[in-house]
Amino acid sequence: MRPANPFSPSFGISPPVLAGRRDVLNSFESVFDSVRSPSYATLLWGPRGAGKTVLLNAVEDRARARGWVVVSAAAVGRRGLVDQIRSKASGLLASLRHEHEPAPRRAVTGVSIMGAGIQVDRVAGLDPSEHEPADLEAVLAALGDFLARSGTGLLVTIDELHVSDIDEVREFGSVFQLASRRAERPVAFVGAALPELEDRLMAGDASTFLQRCRRHEIGNLRPSEAEVALRQPIEGAGGRFEDDALRVAAEASGGRPYLVQMIGSYVWDDAEDLVRGVTAGEARRAASDAGELYGRHVHGPVWNRLSDLDKRFLASMLADAATTAMADIGRRWGHGPRSLSTYRKRLLSAGLITTVGRGRVGFADSTVRGYVRAQAASEGFTEPSANPGS
Repeated sequence: MRPANPFSPSFGISPPVLAGRRDVLNSFESVFDSVRSPSYATLLWGPRGAGKTVLLNAVEDRARARGWVVVSAAAVGRRGLVDQIRSKASGLLASLRHEHEPAPRRAVTGVSIMGAGIQVDRVAGLDPSEHEPADLEAVLAALGDFLARSGTGLLVTIDELHVSDIDEVREFGSVFQLASRRAERPVAFVGAALPELEDRLMAGDASTFLQRCRRHEIGNLRPSEAEVALRQPIEGAGGRFEDDALRVAAEASGGRPYLVQMIGSYVWDDAEDLVRGVTAGEARRAASDAGELYGRHVHGPVWNRLSDLDKRFLASMLADAATTAMADIGRRWGHGPRSLSTYRKRLLSAGLITTVGRGRVGFADSTVRGYVRAQAASEGFTEPSANPGS
């Protein structure tokens, strides 16, 4: 009987082999040695499927291995992020104090003559839970000071930062800088976000804290790294890839970590004999099936939020084999430069297109092009609108 599938084609689930992220993880190691490390405030960003949440999990694991405590939060697109962090940090502080500080003394405050026994109450002022700080800055400061005494620290992580309320990002950033950097307390921060964070939160007053973060752009894996992520789980179960099959699978993934896991999962489930070796044909079938599912999972939610005009912009790019001149999009679509610039900026933020030289754009990768081609045809966006202003 074949063992359980080791691959993890689910968002945020750590893969069996975390390939190609050594530099980012090593840069965070300096946090454990100095409160002045530039990595004390770190921002990870990249497109969907790049493995940001998985990398965030790995950073948390490294912190815990060094004795640090972790407060994890996820933005949900509405206010409540600061309260979420405060509540978790406050509960953690109370738990640590209860575990490590002496229990409150008790004193006899009365004697009952009628046989009810002795009345014992806590001495006022000696129960630390009665004096827990109320606001986030005070909580982080108290927790940082408490942990510093034992030579450890606190890591606060926020996933999906791009959907945060702007005012809350500003509030958290101000509090973090006061409680951590200025006071040189061992309180670190790592956030993860999509590239659209650039437009939503990196402008105006909300940008100060984020712009000061050490930023790591999380991109695709190198071909050799994708091969490692595919080969090692198979070999760990006693199977193997034929050399050409491994190349086929790695190339089809384009180095996208989520797609690597999908292809590996299909290979595991569908290969006739893992011990004999995964063949190139089996790798191609797995890549085809995984690519279709990848499009639905990764690009589908983004496509569904686009306006009809956004979709027509993308559809107008399909006529070109590689990159497209903005002037050609305007000609095919019937829109002027100002309008084109608006849609271009929006699609760049959504991670669907990239700039390629002056005045040219291209699809972010082949999976985007394939998904747009299929959806544009099925929804009738292949031809430019006869009334583009509608």
